[in-house]
Amino acid sequence: MPIERLNRWARIPAVVAITSTTAYANIALSQQTTDATATATRFDKVVVTASPFANQDELQSVQPGVVMTREALTRDRAASLGDSLTGQAGIQSSSFGPGASRPIIRGLDGPRIKTTENGVGSADVSSISPDHAVSSETLGARQIEILRGPATLLYGSGAIGGLVNVVTDRIPQAHSDGTRLLGDLRFSTAEKTRDIGAQFRTSFSPIAFTAEFSDRATGNVETARDGQLANSDTRSRNASLGASFITSDGFIGVGVNRFESNYGVPSPDATRIDLARDRIDTQGEFNNVLGLERIRFSASSNRYHHAEVESDGSVGTVFKNRSSAARFDLQTRPLSGWRTVVGTNVESSRFSAIGAETIVPQTDTHSDAIFAVTERALGPGRLEVGARVERVAHAPVDATALPKRSFSLRNSAVGYQWQLSSDSALTAAFTHAERAPSIEELYSRGAHIATLTYDVGNAALTSERSQNVDLSYKLQRGAWRMNASLFRNTVKGFVYGASVDGNGDGAADHVNKDGELENGAELLKREFRNVNARFTGAELSLAYAPLQGFGFITTADTVAGVILGQAHGNLPRMSPSRIGGKVTWRGGESNAWYFDAGATHVFTQDRVAAFEAPTSGFTRFDASLRYRMVFGANRSADVYLVGKNLSNRDMRVHTSFLKDYAPLAGRSLHAGVTLNY
Repeated sequence: MPIERLNRWARIPAVVAITSTTAYANIALSQQTTDATATATRFDKVVVTASPFANQDELQSVQPGVVMTREALTRDRAASLGDSLTGQAGIQSSSFGPGASRPIIRGLDGPRIKTTENGVGSADVSSISPDHAVSSETLGARQIEILRGPATLLYGSGAIGGLVNVVTDRIPQAHSDGTRLLGDLRFSTAEKTRDIGAQFRTSFSPIAFTAEFSDRATGNVETARDGQLANSDTRSRNASLGASFITSDGFIGVGVNRFESNYGVPSPDATRIDLARDRIDTQGEFNNVLGLERIRFSASSNRYHHAEVESDGSVGTVFKNRSSAARFDLQTRPLSGWRTVVGTNVESSRFSAIGAETIVPQTDTHSDAIFAVTERALGPGRLEVGARVERVAHAPVDATALPKRSFSLRNSAVGYQWQLSSDSALTAAFTHAERAPSIEELYSRGAHIATLTYDVGNAALTSERSQNVDLSYKLQRGAWRMNASLFRNTVKGFVYGASVDGNGDGAADHVNKDGELENGAELLKREFRNVNARFTGAELSLAYAPLQGFGFITTADTVAGVILGQAHGNLPRMSPSRIGGKVTWRGGESNAWYFDAGATHVFTQDRVAAFEAPTSGFTRFDASLRYRMVFGANRSADVYLVGKNLSNRDMRVHTSFLKDYAPLAGRSLHAGVTLNY
């Protein structure tokens, strides 16, 4: 870790706070027991469904990760997936307006972060450009799982930087406790939010059903200094139906989903995006069959499109993506102490963009892979080893103008977890991961108005080859939880969009829509290149909460991304360092009352790339108050009030293309109620 970063951290007072609830903060919500004889809060086991092995929780997982439960989402949920997760250690947001912000993990984003729903890709075009939204709705999520660092063994080269898995109950995996209704209603001031969502669950043995609907609308965001942020309003709707046949040994089910979103891009050109995605999923899991411990499979078919609507109401470009995916894996019973998961997955898509901003050609992409992960007890801990072989092929429809490219990718990982005690573990892991360049990195050429860039792809790019070393410590003991990680990720052939100085005047080139240098032109010219790069960083999450009274939560993260060799320097839009904590209190009968207050400090980002300006840091303060009304066993309603950015600071996000134009929201109050009945 850079020494200057440690010095910066040392200057921050000890009582600073992070703005959002991590998985470790769920202690303040419904995961606590009320045993009068207990002296500390008991943490319930949270199963990571994205893990290769059945019933593996956070403590047992070799890969660093965090689970954000429904209770935590109640507080931190935003209009976009990236903004909903940005308070988690090691995770920030691309902050491309309220409607389109993607998650950034350890300084990596775009095609390096895979977003999935129940383990199958979201199949949108969000990785192509930061103004394209992730088509996953968080209102109906049961939990969101974030795997930090390479998650390529199970999920492919698109997860070389990490995985975000939105877990829903669209396909029920177990019978509900009678007929259940989950409801959510929220309003806010600065964002002018109106959220409403409901989920209905029932069972007629052996069939279980779910139905879900949500509707969200926000207005133009009120900022701290500049008034309303024009064209930042959003509207989205989500509806799904699902049914499963459930036995004592597993389930098989099907679900259908329709997601729609219409949102503004808060840039000078005031573009709007009107998108829709239709999705059909099948999913199944069976235990103790054919001499195996578990068989699991899933498949999806997606039809996605969005129109980019110009400020005069005309449609500029229509993007479409037709895709399908299937994955299958089986888990063996222990053989000579080894427990193994073997699987395969196949994905295919046809992308097209037709209109004024057709900078990426119509392209067919296909990938297929096989993988295996095995583990066994060894000495005082557990050894886990895995490998994946994958082939990715891109085929532009107009093959006369652009070449087809195919990539053979090999991934491997080894990790050892020392079980220091029944509730703590130290893990060392090494991963070799490879990623095929995406179609926008290979083939793009033209003006991209939303990002105010003129992008030039390179069809000769090689694959990325990452060597990641991760050392982590986990503790889950009584009222304590701790998760700390140190990592170094060295990437050969790292692909990024470099600003260029073609005319040698010492400033980045700005061009017109035809790519020509012109005085006063607003488009920054970028060329996609292979370089060698290194990412080094650390993360910390720590929580303590006794059964009654006060507790605290603290979180910190930092990452430095640099280019190695002759082209040495910093990578652009790297996540700034953060540090913080919050104090919590709960009390009343059955701990019905809950209150927290804290602040987060984001450091000034002055480790900038060539032609990139630094971004000032800021400190923001937040607080929340909740009261729980209990109507019976597993039936309750939470009424809550959340205050965000209470000091009304002007906050600019260094990772955003729009940082100079679109700050975050000013002071905002959120009021809502969640119903579990």
